[in-house]
Amino acid sequence: MGIFISSDDGKKYGAIVMRYFIVVLFVLTSLFAKDFKIATYNVQNLFDMTNNGDEYKEYIPNTKSKWNNKNFNIKLQHISKVIKALNADIIAIEEVENLSAARALNKALKNKKYPYIYTFFKKNKYTIDSVVFSRYKVANKYSLKVNGYPRAIHVMKFYLDHHKLALYVNHWPAYKHGYKARAAYAKKLKSALNAKEESVILGDLNTPLRVEKDGWGKSLKNILDSGKFNKPLYDLWYEVPPTVRYTHVYGRLKNALDHIIVSKNLFDGKGIEYKTNSFGVFKPKYLIDKYGYPRRWKLKDGKVNLGVGYSDHLPIYATFQTKPYDKHKPQSVSISYLKDMFNDMMPVVLKNVEAIQVDKYDLIIADGKDRIKIYLPDDKFEKGKKYDILVQRIGKYNRKMEIQLCRILKESTIKKPN
Repeated sequence: MGIFISSDDGKKYGAIVMRYFIVVLFVLTSLFAKDFKIATYNVQNLFDMTNNGDEYKEYIPNTKSKWNNKNFNIKLQHISKVIKALNADIIAIEEVENLSAARALNKALKNKKYPYIYTFFKKNKYTIDSVVFSRYKVANKYSLKVNGYPRAIHVMKFYLDHHKLALYVNHWPAYKHGYKARAAYAKKLKSALNAKEESVILGDLNTPLRVEKDGWGKSLKNILDSGKFNKPLYDLWYEVPPTVRYTHVYGRLKNALDHIIVSKNLFDGKGIEYKTNSFGVFKPKYLIDKYGYPRRWKLKDGKVNLGVGYSDHLPIYATFQTKPYDKHKPQSVSISYLKDMFNDMMPVVLKNVEAIQVDKYDLIIADGKDRIKIYLPDDKFEKGKKYDILVQRIGKYNRKMEIQLCRILKESTIKKPN
């Protein structure tokens, strides 16, 4: 026997089913996290093939510089290969001439092209600026003018699963312009940050992680106050071992000039969260030479394009999600147990270990008879003190296990006998 439903009852029944479907869909959507990857890549001067009068000499089209259609297309193919492999949901791209060049690059991505291209070019512009390719529509964007300097800091606000994320896209002045120039950008950025917002600062800051000669790096440490996990802004470079902290090489000096820096509320278990240990440098074999240096776009004598290479920077990336990451309490282990573990079991905690030997580049810690080396620690250890240590990465050197990434959780002085 069938069930008869009148037209009016059918409408009511349909409305109930539709309402039920929407509720179920909302619940199911809420159960699953949305992972999304953010990246930044300085592509080393991507100019188009139109002479606008503001090009660098080596990128004036169809001149002795050999910036021609052939080399332009090679450059597009090479950079698009990197961007496709990165597969970021939002990518900030530095050193793009104009919207025309940005569109050509997006077109070269073919089936991987992005639905949204965001640019910040002005009529009276300087030569190059940043663009953002995104799979998500931006809710708001504006620029922060830094007085006395041509490039601005670009701010973008996204809503991801109803959570707002502020993105600050940067390209700061190079080393040759001096500390004062980068300090001006750091001050402007710091004044614009909202502590209540979940924020990601990224781009080519032309500033190393550690303070070097002539105060190079002070703008991050002293003004922006970013750094290790105990700082208000956490630089994700501290998520990887010191030996891989670089995106650029000048001469033989490797430096981390590009950064992804996050606000600490991306670790609070609410809204958007940074996905632990997801930060990395993108460097497949085709992008680096035998020394690990970026295969830069090459110009003969700095003047003539050779149609070889990619960029003088390496891209960096990090993954975020809209459901709190599983922050299980790290297991406490002994040094002996640690030596038999794998990196996918990290992080773990070593409790009450003693620094028994401290050298310039490494140290030895011990718990009883067992000992292990910590190579290039970020934190300062003192001989004779005991520590609780969060171990984030281990590895082997000369067949011996060592700690390659860690941070101090707690320290205490050893009580000496009377």
